[in-house]
Amino acid sequence: MQEGRRARGTGAGWKRHIIRQLKHRDRTQNARFHDVIHSYNKLLEKSTLLKQLTETIQTEPGRFHDEAPGPPGVPETDGQQKEMEELDTYNGKLAFEACEMRARIQAQEDVMRIQNTRMADLSHTLESQINQKNQLLDDLAWIVATNADLKEDYDHVHRQKQGLEAEYQSKVVALLAITDDIMKRKAADAENQNELNDRRKEELWRRHCKKALRKCVSSDAGLEHTQTAGGTETSGSAEGEATVKKTRSQSMISLGTSRFMGTIRNVLGFSFRKGKVDLPREEPWHCSPNVCVLCCVPTKALCNKEVHESEVHAVQFSPNSRTVATGGADRVIKIWNVNHGMLQVCRTLEGSGGGITSIEFDPSGLQILASSFDGAAHLWKLDGKAYESLTGHTGKVTAAKFKMSLYRAVTCSLDRTIREWDLQKAACIRRISVSSYCSDVVCSDYYMISGHHDKKIRFWDSRSESCFREVTLEEKITSLFMDQEQGQLLSCSRDDALSLFDLRSSNVRQVFRADGFKCGCDWTKAILSPDGSYTLAGSADGTIFIWNTRTGLLERSLNGQHRASVNAVTWSMSGDYVVSVDRGKMAVVWSDY
Repeated sequence: MQEGRRARGTGAGWKRHIIRQLKHRDRTQNARFHDVIHSYNKLLEKSTLLKQLTETIQTEPGRFHDEAPGPPGVPETDGQQKEMEELDTYNGKLAFEACEMRARIQAQEDVMRIQNTRMADLSHTLESQINQKNQLLDDLAWIVATNADLKEDYDHVHRQKQGLEAEYQSKVVALLAITDDIMKRKAADAENQNELNDRRKEELWRRHCKKALRKCVSSDAGLEHTQTAGGTETSGSAEGEATVKKTRSQSMISLGTSRFMGTIRNVLGFSFRKGKVDLPREEPWHCSPNVCVLCCVPTKALCNKEVHESEVHAVQFSPNSRTVATGGADRVIKIWNVNHGMLQVCRTLEGSGGGITSIEFDPSGLQILASSFDGAAHLWKLDGKAYESLTGHTGKVTAAKFKMSLYRAVTCSLDRTIREWDLQKAACIRRISVSSYCSDVVCSDYYMISGHHDKKIRFWDSRSESCFREVTLEEKITSLFMDQEQGQLLSCSRDDALSLFDLRSSNVRQVFRADGFKCGCDWTKAILSPDGSYTLAGSADGTIFIWNTRTGLLERSLNGQHRASVNAVTWSMSGDYVVSVDRGKMAVVWSDY
């Protein structure tokens, strides 16, 4: 009601203002024509007087002649004549002025007519504006009423929203608490499982060591007993027992570190393998190669040799640790025999149209798969001359890896795709598009893991094209490495850091950094030792850095051999040798003896 009164009051004031403006305009225009009207009135008075005089003269002409005294009256006649002339002249002036005044009055009447027309138009406009204003007032009243209803509805909805938000927040807090509890339990279970696996591994290791020691000691003791049998016979006496104990201790002492480890490897010939899962598989799978049980940190260089005509990008040991393959920008792969720490070239593989970026042996050691800058991956079979090229990428292929299933391989490229290949047909059977350049890829039993330039590590289901997990790091990824048990993933990135992930608990176990370590290029490779105890990577200044995976501390740094940035490193499956390659065409063989 108050708003309606206020609106009506505002409308009445606006009307009064229009009326005041019109009255002011009338007063202004009347003031302009006031002098004209006054002169016109005087002219009318004079015209009336002149008209009366003229009529009097015309109606009484004899009066002036009769009253004339004769000749002496001639002057009077002349005076009258003169007066008549003056009157005629004055009458002419008045007539002229009357014509002028009539013209001016006509002009003013035209102006007044125009003004009246404008007044009529303005009155009509004013009336329409008043009607429009009344309509707007009615609309305003309806809008105010509608707004009030909407305000009530909004307040009701807002109260409901606040209640739902409070309920949502309480549920989010509860969900976070439950999630934290689940994650803690999962981490604890994973830690317990890891500790249990470590204990089982150590127990198994101790058992096999004891068996190996018994075999070594018994063989040495039997040899010594045979040599001394011709001179003296031993019996079950105390002297014989002392001789056996002495022989056992001497045989143990005589075994050096390298001979002892070599004897254990030859006697045991075992590897810790991941437990088999009874799931249906369409194709046979590769068997895991034998893995060294215990690795020793290399301490010195055994061989420093120029292995290619240009910079070396990739290096990889064969599963039997007897040969090592290198590849570089000169478009060839060279296979070297490792004989007492020395490199001896035995074969050169040609066929690539670009620089080699990565090398991979299959578990049998009879095939080599390499990626290249020519947009293809190349497969060589070492037991024959068969050669295949896997073409289809439109950019540089940065990595090529064998899958666990036979006759399957995976490649990744700078064309932002990951492709799976049937090696029997040399055909692409699956293509996955990604949003960033892919720098490396690794394969487990049931999923693939790729590293990208957008700082993300992506996990892909092997049976579909879906990415079920992403991990974001600080800088773009240069390489990925998965251990033999598929329980740990190592990544190298351009922020000069190596990250170790526990794939069972989905957590970061360690982040490795060191003063002086710098990632030299976008394809710098970092690896884990065969037993998973150490992390190894080369730096831009040519230094090899080795970290302890349990403590995260730097175990050792090896320098003095490389004069250029180290691109890749590899650790033999036997645990005896480490080979590193750099951008200066050099390869260095490292060992602990």
